[in-house]
Amino acid sequence: MDTCIRDGILKDILTEQKSEVIQMVLETFDQEKYEKAMHQEGYDDGYSDGRKDGYSDGKKDGYSDGKADLFLELVRKKLAKGRSLEEIARELETDLETIQKLTGQI
Repeated sequence: MDTCIRDGILKDILTEQKSEVIQMVLETFDQEKYEKAMHQEGYDDGYSDGRKDGYSDGKKDGYSDGKADLFLELVRKKLAKGRSLEEIARELETDLETIQKLTGQI
């Protein structure tokens, strides 16, 4: 209330009827309702943050999975064209061991 008076918010009313306003606030304040509201606000904030994090993580995972699927598809196509593992590794600019592991998945 003092902050409102200092900032000029309802200054006249709050200054003249300060004790009545304080009494009214105390009579209408419900501690249980306040605590429930604070709990709900915290839950909502946590839920929102978790949802954003989950979306971001899912997007990164999806992108990563897509890259891996594309790489595997390129290896399949090159094998179908009769390329050797060494040629595939060179063309895809990766090491032979990676190509050998991937061919084990095909």
